[in-house]
Amino acid sequence: MIEVQNLSLSLGKREVLKGISFSLEKGSALGICGSMGSGKSSLLYSIKGIIPSLMPGKISGKILVGGQNGSGMRRNVGIVFQNPNDQIFSNTLYDEVEFGLKNFGFRGEDLRVRTESALAQVGLLERKDENPFELSQGQRQKLAIASVLAIEPEVILLDEPASNLDHRSSLEIYRMLAELRDKGKTIVVVEHDTDLLHGFADKFLVLDEGRQVAFGGEEVFSHPHTAKAGVKIPWKQMQKAKQA
Repeated sequence: MIEVQNLSLSLGKREVLKGISFSLEKGSALGICGSMGSGKSSLLYSIKGIIPSLMPGKISGKILVGGQNGSGMRRNVGIVFQNPNDQIFSNTLYDEVEFGLKNFGFRGEDLRVRTESALAQVGLLERKDENPFELSQGQRQKLAIASVLAIEPEVILLDEPASNLDHRSSLEIYRMLAELRDKGKTIVVVEHDTDLLHGFADKFLVLDEGRQVAFGGEEVFSHPHTAKAGVKIPWKQMQKAKQA
């Protein structure tokens, strides 16, 4: 579903990504790890097409999504930003989800069905007429995800979706993402808490100062460069290592 080939990215004079290559099958989940400034968010923005469509940047290499190498914003890719408050602006939950669909030309019954279906998937349909800013932070994150789900993208990108949430809300978000993955969605998550990623992601990509230092399954956490990149080893992975 996603194939990145020797991707490099420069923002101004700064080289942000340096020769990134990986592939991800449909219906799988990728966790992207690395310290602050390692290029994680820039990689998401490049896959979506925000860079260079909305943010200036010089890209070399290829990004294929569903076999297509489009140069603009990719409609089959949805993105959820780190802070849901940066995405929410409508007076009701229903209006918030409906807004993006209207921009894509949906009207009438199809618009209603898609809006209500997306809210139902995140457990917020019964609150559709409420003000989004009366929701908890975790519920706002679910609303942001619903706005993306309504478009029915094949790929969902999330930039640290649990960074502003308590532990219980974080687990709820990842349970919901696991359900979406199991329904065939391809999911890419930037996440600093590797305990949340462990057991959810099929593959892991570790970045360090824009370079790819490890890619693969759980074995990446045993890679010496992963620790040097400042990535926390998941607790369950540490327990396995001790028992071995």
